[in-house]
Amino acid sequence: MKGAVCTICTEQFECFHTVSALKCGHIFHAECVSVWLNQSMTCPQCRQKVIRANIIQKLFFSRPDGDDSILGEPNPSVELARLSSKLEESQNKLCIQDREMSKLLAEKMAISDRIDQLTESHR
Repeated sequence: MKGAVCTICTEQFECFHTVSALKCGHIFHAECVSVWLNQSMTCPQCRQKVIRANIIQKLFFSRPDGDDSILGEPNPSVELARLSSKLEESQNKLCIQDREMSKLLAEKMAISDRIDQLTESHR
């Protein structure tokens, strides 16, 4: 499933996602396709008519490394790695935002100082 994406939300499929298939063969996150089918009873990809009874609600994939985790039922080590990665990504974003905030505060102080100088010079 590496590199495969849900064409509704455009996110890659991960081992902890529940994946559903339509009769036409297209696959989507179960939640995404459920929301989609509440609005349109056609495949989001090929527009073929869909009958809810024909939807495969949960797909199971085997991995070459022997980890036959069921999509939708997270493997604790995979889930831990995913959460660690998200935490690191969030910490990096926060660090970037902190740097940006510092730059903006420095600019604000410089502008305030300049305003004070101009005000003083016009008195």
